[in-house]
Amino acid sequence: MNSTRTELQPISSGSRFTNWVRRTLRPSAPRARVIAAPEIHLGAPLEVDWWLFWRDAPEQTLVTVSLVGSEVAHRRISARTGISVVTQTRPFLVLEIDRQIPDKGWPVASGHSEITIPSRTVPSLAGKRNEIAWAVILEASLRTDRLVRQAFPLAVLPGER
Repeated sequence: MNSTRTELQPISSGSRFTNWVRRTLRPSAPRARVIAAPEIHLGAPLEVDWWLFWRDAPEQTLVTVSLVGSEVAHRRISARTGISVVTQTRPFLVLEIDRQIPDKGWPVASGHSEITIPSRTVPSLAGKRNEIAWAVILEASLRTDRLVRQAFPLAVLPGER
């Protein structure tokens, strides 16, 4: 059973105010949009539509869209100043969904692809100290040696019986 496809929300790296300041000060930064099922079962096909929008289109860009499964570990570290949590992320599976070089000067790059999630892998899991997280990752390698990367999380459920 596939979930209804919707627009996935990117992982935010800051508060609303911080994100607003970034958009205001860097309006030419690319914006990404991904439409896929927010929940998918192991062994099921995942259909992904994606777009990357630029205000000022770069001369040459390589866009890669991947499904990435990662192990995330949260460690508590105590010091004189208090307790802090250190997070370590290690990908265990990277499945390339799409890769392309968009037409020079076009303000939009887009694609549509489908992959099957391997049935012999680990579903999403959330624990107190460890988790298994899945996300659709959209990366654009700009000619200026800058990498733009956005992650769109989704839940991978155990296979249907």
